[in-house]
Amino acid sequence: MTDPQTVGLATLSMTQSLTLFQQFLPRFQEISAADPAEDMGMVRDVRMGELAAVVTTLGIGGMTSALSGSSTPAVVAAITAGGLILLYEYALANREAARAD
Repeated sequence: MTDPQTVGLATLSMTQSLTLFQQFLPRFQEISAADPAEDMGMVRDVRMGELAAVVTTLGIGGMTSALSGSSTPAVVAAITAGGLILLYEYALANREAARAD
């Protein structure tokens, strides 16, 4: 059976990851609305935001894992960050593909 403290800290890691990505990265609407030819900085902004959000997320996951003595919060943080990176990279690729047509 899972310890409630571990579940709580894993949930904290996941919600902090979502919040950090919202804070550090542009909104999906801004990414899809930006013209790749005119807004060359959008890709750079997204990648820098991803880096900042992932490093902070993994730090929080590592700290909560150390507090709980379980690797679950760190694993949840890593999975959440990985999923969010995939979403943002898909948004960038989809934007460029839509403009290519």
